[in-house]
Amino acid sequence: MKKNIIIKTKTISGSGSFSENAGVFTFNPDFPMQGKFQRYKKQGTAIQTSDGTFEFIEKNWAIPRARLIKKLTHGRLTKTLAGDYLLTIRINECESRPTGIIVDDALTAIDALQEYIFKEEAA
Repeated sequence: MKKNIIIKTKTISGSGSFSENAGVFTFNPDFPMQGKFQRYKKQGTAIQTSDGTFEFIEKNWAIPRARLIKKLTHGRLTKTLAGDYLLTIRINECESRPTGIIVDDALTAIDALQEYIFKEEAA
């Protein structure tokens, strides 16, 4: 799947300061104008390059794209975009018989996986 990416760039001049104690970067434009830019709040990395320019690289969050096959009592069985089957089981430490829970959920997941594969092949 190909994605069209549109890059919008706006350039402003000004001065910036960084407070190491607070970990805050402040930019002061030469000609402040209210509403010139939309509010921008993202996580990422700020870099001052060797030529003195300032760059901000936004952190790309991976969006989970797994397809749920079966919701289990203590977990789930999913199929990832890569085609892998993923069985996740989460058990509290106060559970009285954790191995029994794992076996029960694993057997339920095996049945669900066989049914899913059979339906996928029939389609």
